[in-house]
Amino acid sequence: MNYFKLVMIQNPGKDQKIFVTGGTSGLGLELVRHFLGKGFSVVATGRQKMDLPEYQERFRLYIVDFGYLKQVADVTKRICSENSFSFIVNNAGILSPPRYTETADGLEYTFQINFMAHLLMNEIILDGIRDGRAIRIASVTSPVYRFASLSPGTNSSSSDYNPIGAYSSSKLYLAMMSDFLISRHGELNLQCFSFDPGTFSSGIYRMQKRWFREMYRIAAPFMRNPVMVAKALMELLLKENIDNGIIYDTSKRMRPVPAINDSVKTAFADSCYEIIKPFLG
Repeated sequence: MNYFKLVMIQNPGKDQKIFVTGGTSGLGLELVRHFLGKGFSVVATGRQKMDLPEYQERFRLYIVDFGYLKQVADVTKRICSENSFSFIVNNAGILSPPRYTETADGLEYTFQINFMAHLLMNEIILDGIRDGRAIRIASVTSPVYRFASLSPGTNSSSSDYNPIGAYSSSKLYLAMMSDFLISRHGELNLQCFSFDPGTFSSGIYRMQKRWFREMYRIAAPFMRNPVMVAKALMELLLKENIDNGIIYDTSKRMRPVPAINDSVKTAFADSCYEIIKPFLG
């Protein structure tokens, strides 16, 4: 019997643990609450402390700043030493800052926060699996992935920086990550897909200018409720069958990841793994 069908038939959530990045606000927080309410144990990452006293026996938060790859690696290794997961949701992310900004690692900020930190974190988790358990990974992309350049690169510069382009590219790369993980971990019982949540109310705008934040605050009540988006993603995570590498939307409709030339895609993947290689050991 399919593993994920078995989870649903038996006590949903019993002895199952889910890992959610960016679990202290927006969609991530709603996912945390939703899964805890269904009986799952939840581990989350965030930049600030948060307490859920009613679920203290089944909830653990690890503080980490995705702007520092060494910190991401160190915290992820500690997480792996203390937990094992059946489900991972790569959710943490930001809208690109209005001006070109680099992380402490010298990478464009959006590229590292939305994609590279997740690639590093997932590789560390998957490298540590030794017990043959099934694991399903969902990456939260965005409708704007369709507007990204199909010539991926590992960085940009202040001279060619475009906030919309940086954000859409980071979300395309996150969708591409499913193929990266599956191709490198074929020995695992692994399933990966991406989730397009559409436009919904969240706190992703934290690095934007004041006028943008005010406009977003006004528009937020008219956007999709993140509670409903979280419910749709949970249903996909527990769906009996999913297609690897596919992008699902909130109605469970499927779209392929935009096609990229194989040699370009391979070169991009190799360059990304070179960046995270020093942090994997």
